Amino acid sequence: MTKEGSFRGMSLKRALGAGVALAALTMAGTSLAGQADTRSASCGFNADGSGYCSGSLDAFRHSTDATARMVLQNYQSTSGISRYASVTFGGVNKFVPMSAGAPAALLQAFDQACNNVTANVYIHWNTSTQIDTIQLFNDSSLLP
Repeated sequence: MTKEGSFRGMSLKRALGAGVALAALTMAGTSLAGQADTRSASCGFNADGSGYCSGSLDAFRHSTDATARMVLQNYQSTSGISRYASVTFGGVNKFVPMSAGAPAALLQAFDQACNNVTANVYIHWNTSTQIDTIQLFNDSSLLP
């Protein structure tokens, strides 16, 4: 054993140095600081009526597809609350409501998506054209 200790013939100082260098290279390779939104808007429309859209509102606004648009609305009145998404992508328009009978967690996720303009939003609708999945994803690269 050397003065510093050894790890399979490598000095402890050398092993730690290699680990720090590897960590620095890994972090440097994945940093997105200062970059614009790296995600793009996308939608898929299936023949059976189901489909999905994904992207931040900013990604839809700045899409190379001139028709790209996503609207998420939570409408409240004395007769209740209605929630829907209206999307346009590739010249295809789709209006997809959310059932008032959807699970509470899904309704809450939709409301959060309406209020979080910087998040990447993924919505999926089923063959009955009802929203059945919502995912919100935040990342520092999404910030202006």
